[in-house]
This record gives sequence, structure tokens and C-alpha cells, in this order.
Amino acid sequence: MPELMPNKKFINDLEKFKKNPTLIKKIAKCLKFLETNPFHPGLNIERIANDPTAWSARVDIKYRISFEPSAWRENGAPDWTGPLRLLRILDHDDLYKSPH
Repeated sequence: MPELMPNKKFINDLEKFKKNPTLIKKIAKCLKFLETNPFHPGLNIERIANDPTAWSARVDIKYRISFEPSAWRENGAPDWTGPLRLLRILDHDDLYKSPH
């Protein structure tokens, strides 16, 4: 199980959603899946094309979480058992423009 390591921007993004309990529950569910099973189909994990290390996971139809694995295998693939750096929580279009 990977450890989740939020960065400052991620924490700031999370603070913006504090007044939206429905979205907070969805974010918590997404983070739980990332921590327990990064391959869960509900996460819809995909590589962010304009960034060589960032990936995204679906929170809901509008929002996604960007993250990057901190460990890589010899073949260049992410080591999904290593820590994951949580980067941002943004709507889909903004996240794909700037995942960090």
C-alpha cells in the first residue's frame, strides 16, 4: 500500500473545499482507494500527457487529483507500492493544464 504525501498546493486546494461536505466525502473516498488499491477501476487513473511524471485520479465527473509516484522501477514504470506525492485537486481542464 502506498503512503500518500500531500504537498502544500494539495492542502491549499483541499482547504477550498471544506465547505462542500459532499465533495470532501468524494475526495476522501478517492484517497482511500489510492492508498489501498491504486488500480481500483473507480479511480480511472491516467497519465497526464503534458507532464512526464504526473498522473490523475477521478474524484467525480468534474474534479480530479493529480499525483506522482516517488519510486520508479528499472523498466521506467511507476512503483505503485512506493509513496505517492499528492499534487493538486482541480477541475479536469485546469488540472490537465497545470498538474503541479
